[in-house]
Amino acid sequence: MTKRELIEKTLETARNYGRAMTLADMDVALNSLCEVAAAELLGGGEVPLPGIGKLKAKPTAARKGRNPRTGEVLDIPAGKRVLFVSGKDLKEALKP
Repeated sequence: MTKRELIEKTLETARNYGRAMTLADMDVALNSLCEVAAAELLGGGEVPLPGIGKLKAKPTAARKGRNPRTGEVLDIPAGKRVLFVSGKDLKEALKP
């Protein structure tokens, strides 16, 4: 799904709820949501995604790595990684 498709589908759903929004309104809403989520994750917090799960920022330890092309050993610094933790309902829906 592309960003445009996401905006169009979300706009369609909003209209089903009786909300009069334009494509531009939905684009601004999505961009705002992404900015808020990024700021929260950069601060080490969590971002709930109702009905789906949540995004979490998890610290990673420094470690040794290897360049696959040259075989050179590299030091990879500590950092943060974003994890998605699916919610109970989504887990159940995805089971075969």
